[in-house]
Amino acid sequence: MDAGVGYGRDVASWRIGDSLGQGAVGRVVRVTRADGTPFAGKILHASHRADAAASARFVQEARVAAGLSHPNIVGVLGIESIGDEDVLLMEFVDGPTLAQHLARHAPLDEPAILGLARQIAAGLAHAHGRGVVHRDLKPANILLAEGDGGPIAKIADFGMARGSSLGDDAGAAERAAFTVLGTPDYMAPECLDPLAVDARADLYALGCILFEMATGRPPFVGATAHAVLRAHRDDDVPPLPPALSPPLHGLIRGLLAKSPGQRPQAASAVIAALDRIARGDAMALAVRSEGVVRCTVCGRSIVPGVGACLSCGQALLRHEAGDCAVVVVGPGDVGDKIDGELRERLCRWLAGQPDLGLAPTKALSGRIPRLPFTLARGLGRAQADAIVEAIAALGVHATTSDRHPLALAPMRKKAATLSARVGIVALTSSAGILSSSAGLVAALLATVGLVIGTTVFSARGVTRRSAAPDLMPPAVRAALGRTVLALPGIVSERHRDALRAVIERACELAVDPALGPDAGPADELARAIDAATVAAASLERLDRALLGSPLGGETTATRDTLRTRDLWAARLHAVLAELDAVRDRLAAARSRAHDRAADDELAALAAHVEALEEIQR
Repeated sequence: MDAGVGYGRDVASWRIGDSLGQGAVGRVVRVTRADGTPFAGKILHASHRADAAASARFVQEARVAAGLSHPNIVGVLGIESIGDEDVLLMEFVDGPTLAQHLARHAPLDEPAILGLARQIAAGLAHAHGRGVVHRDLKPANILLAEGDGGPIAKIADFGMARGSSLGDDAGAAERAAFTVLGTPDYMAPECLDPLAVDARADLYALGCILFEMATGRPPFVGATAHAVLRAHRDDDVPPLPPALSPPLHGLIRGLLAKSPGQRPQAASAVIAALDRIARGDAMALAVRSEGVVRCTVCGRSIVPGVGACLSCGQALLRHEAGDCAVVVVGPGDVGDKIDGELRERLCRWLAGQPDLGLAPTKALSGRIPRLPFTLARGLGRAQADAIVEAIAALGVHATTSDRHPLALAPMRKKAATLSARVGIVALTSSAGILSSSAGLVAALLATVGLVIGTTVFSARGVTRRSAAPDLMPPAVRAALGRTVLALPGIVSERHRDALRAVIERACELAVDPALGPDAGPADELARAIDAATVAAASLERLDRALLGSPLGGETTATRDTLRTRDLWAARLHAVLAELDAVRDRLAAARSRAHDRAADDELAALAAHVEALEEIQR
């Protein structure tokens, strides 16, 4: 055991006393100094002293936690050899764990939740600011000390903590940093990929704890650990008590977002939101909507104005006026109704192409049309060809034409077939009631009218939505175009999610009237999008390089790659956090009924973008 972590105190002055509790790896005992000052001491079970991993975590906890000093973190003095025991000496907290408190008193009321949550977030902000990610935040690892104004929350047990920089020489690149660790009830969806874990995983765990404070149970439960982890990844957040205020609802749901980019980006942002909720401010913490338009390939929401799905890379089509039409001709014979499942696929595809400007009408969403029928017209040739190619992947056969759809041979055949069918039906049914040539003529005219109506209805097909005004500044739209071109080289879901988060925020700000009509803010936002695109592509490349390397950081080359990766990831996170700060400050200004200039906020964003550009150079 590395007893050198201690601080050289006289070991004869320490005395081990009663047991305070125990866990799977070790036990906690009361340790008294000669002057009577009590401390807590963690001692490994005898069965784990020969376990290299357990011993390494024991020493790591001393190294990490000894560098933290905050009222909401249990103080750690270091490791001392007392008698024949190596003891991790800690601040003595005379109180229950949060888990024990919740077992007796949950659910808590909103003021109690806000008070405890703010203290936990403050402890996390201190740890994260010093490059430490806890990785096992849960009620059992939060102690409650008695205070004049109520319980004082103190985060404990940094045995699974790691540095936020994986390429750090000071122990952060040890193999344990790349191990999947944590308690399933509080593990963020990305925790199964150690390279994806950062401070936002602790914020997700904080969201789970807030949910448990409000309801008395964690948000997701299951019969096995695997079932719980699957629920964290796939299931919607269960309902919260209606007695909680809407802003607190929004904060908890924001913390429990599946993607790290959709959560608050820093514990300091959570503290600010909690303070606003406590003051009763209307604006607390914006919860990002998943949107109403979804990609037909992956089902994720589509960011308006971007020419591709940022989650799967599926290209989106834009409207281009022209003389071409797209006519659906199969599968099936002339006069057959299109298969119902294919019709549903086609409707979903149209709904997932918002920039195409097409909306299904009765020909698709009402009565099932007969083949062939016009899907759209008034399109450019390139766009019509692209639509034919795209819907072919759905199993729908179509063709393009620069003439009126009725000039196509299949359409003429359909009209003739339907005319014959309707004529026979009309003549047969009218045989008993027609008594004059005038009546026969009337019936024939009605038949012709019905045929014409049916043909026109089928040809009407899909109409184009009235185009909404494009408010996106040209500089931002150009940057989005460059991102779409780079998407095929970014295949990792986590890097696409990070890029998506930056673009969502930048696009939201780009159309915010509070930033003013001049080009300066738009240019800064375009730079942020470009820098984030380069960062995501670089992280993708570096992760591929790490696939064939030992992740324990044993070699200089691996450590150098990890350091470079850390630098890109940290800068990208900083840009994302600054975009959030700009948005929140603007929203706060509006809530005070007076908009103010965002020059200072944009200057901070520009500094983060310049740092990314410097890394690129």
